Amino acid sequence: MILVTVLMLLGSASCSLAAEDYQARLIKKFYSMGTASINGTYYPVGNSIARLLSSRMKGLVVLAEPTAGSLANIEYLRRGQIDLALVQSDVAWMAFNGAHHFSGSRFRELRVLASLYSEVIQIVVRSDSEIRDITDLKGKKIAVGEKESGSAASVRLVLTAAGLAPEDYAFVYERFTRATESLVDGYVDAVYYAGAVPADGITRLAAKIPVRLVNIPTAVREKLVTDYPYFSNETIVKESYKGQQEPVQTIGFRALLAGVESLPREEVMTMLRLIYGNPTLFSDHGQAGGRPVFEEGRAGLEEEMLHEGARRFFSIKKNKK
Repeated sequence: MILVTVLMLLGSASCSLAAEDYQARLIKKFYSMGTASINGTYYPVGNSIARLLSSRMKGLVVLAEPTAGSLANIEYLRRGQIDLALVQSDVAWMAFNGAHHFSGSRFRELRVLASLYSEVIQIVVRSDSEIRDITDLKGKKIAVGEKESGSAASVRLVLTAAGLAPEDYAFVYERFTRATESLVDGYVDAVYYAGAVPADGITRLAAKIPVRLVNIPTAVREKLVTDYPYFSNETIVKESYKGQQEPVQTIGFRALLAGVESLPREEVMTMLRLIYGNPTLFSDHGQAGGRPVFEEGRAGLEEEMLHEGARRFFSIKKNKK
């Protein structure tokens, strides 16, 4: 009877230890990553990053979630509802400095892990449109993405630099896919989009109807680049889209991977080692335009916006070269 009791106790202890070990192996850290609409660039890029980090970082699972875009992602980060996010550099700068949309609500805990790739402002009209440059948008209806998207955040700055007042145009807030359909239907006069080139949505639109990309005049581009540290001059090379016979002069900014100050330094460094060690995994539909380049990892940023782990990662890698 004593032997049976001892065996029972040993068996119970063994089961308990096994259960604890099983539970320990199940425990993982889950990070949520805010992206944007599933029809844009951020969602597939975010999914690629999430899959890489989840497969290579022990005990970590990253889930990419569709959102309205950059403005929404900033607020989700601020409230702790997500842990990572893809954000336009102009929106991140505004949030960090409490400017424009974030006047009176600075987000000083925001930190950037990496500047991933250039996002180009692309203004699309039907090929028979009278709109030739951005100043011709006066009196027009412009689809600008969802209300909390990065595209919607930047468009008013661009139009103001072109000398247009808010009463000179009408915004239509809708998802990118719906926006392109609105152009096909004639409900809007132009679609304003910020993203990698070529954008899949514009490629599909150009296959349906003849379209044209609108230039941003030199004076407007110079004013934006001078006034705002996150803008840069960009060129959409000819034949980026069907029927595009000439290069288009425009402006752009950067797509950022962002988080908050409290993210562990070593964890951030590991994430960046994986991202820059596997750049082809993050391209948009196989296009090289969406691939992160180490030398551009701090482009479009103020140094104080960088996460401590990112600052250390880029410094170490640079010194090793």
